[in-house]
Amino acid sequence: MSSQLRTIQLQELEILLEFQRVCGLLGLRYYLTAGTLLGAVRHRGFIPWDDDVDVAMPRADYDRLFREGPALLGAEYVLQDYRTEPNFPYYFAKLRRRGTYAEEPVLRAIEMDQGIYIDLFPLDLCPDREKPAAAFFKGVELLDCCVLARVSREFVCGYEKRAARLLWKLGQRLPNRALFALREGLRHLAGRFSSGGRLCTVGGHHGYPRETYEAAWFQDTTTLAFEGRDFPAPGAWDKLLTNMYGDYLTLPEEADRQGHLADKERNDNP
Repeated sequence: MSSQLRTIQLQELEILLEFQRVCGLLGLRYYLTAGTLLGAVRHRGFIPWDDDVDVAMPRADYDRLFREGPALLGAEYVLQDYRTEPNFPYYFAKLRRRGTYAEEPVLRAIEMDQGIYIDLFPLDLCPDREKPAAAFFKGVELLDCCVLARVSREFVCGYEKRAARLLWKLGQRLPNRALFALREGLRHLAGRFSSGGRLCTVGGHHGYPRETYEAAWFQDTTTLAFEGRDFPAPGAWDKLLTNMYGDYLTLPEEADRQGHLADKERNDNP
């Protein structure tokens, strides 16, 4: 592990601890998820080549964090999503530490506080049926891509189907606030197709169906060690990791061991 990567990891740990402090003050629920949960289970800390932190929160707690959390955060921290930044392109949020450096190529042109961050994902209701659930994920992805294309010349659309490319081009003609409103409308519509038995984190790297979960997996909470500190995790963390990664205890090939803060793509199986 390079000293630069370890420096990034330790800065992210500090951000995570500040997040934990504020959640404790407000009594908010949250869970380690994705690569951070995998790191806690497999490495008792960061995956050695990973360079980000992922946390999931029930939607009600996530929204309350934005209402009450900023006043409790240290001055060097900033909570960001589309409600705080007019050009913020993602469905999920970031908690950043000002005065640090993180290379995010597609966000170079955005005028907002930059810096090393952790990702905060809301746990939303997921439609019970597969087609509406997949449509929810695809719709959010399309709208995110429309915002990214509007704010960054470095963003490249990967859509190949004619209909998707047409919708993507039409979406770029809408102001960001309209795209955000459409995205929120999709979320509320998805909730109407849900009985409450399934949850999801939309807008993440792994996508559908790997970021869909049984609500029962979060019914109980356990504690896992991560970098010498204790953090909450879903009680059924094994089911979540198996759904997301398959055989998550098997290490990937060395060529696939990379993070994403540098100008790289994240690996599907960290």
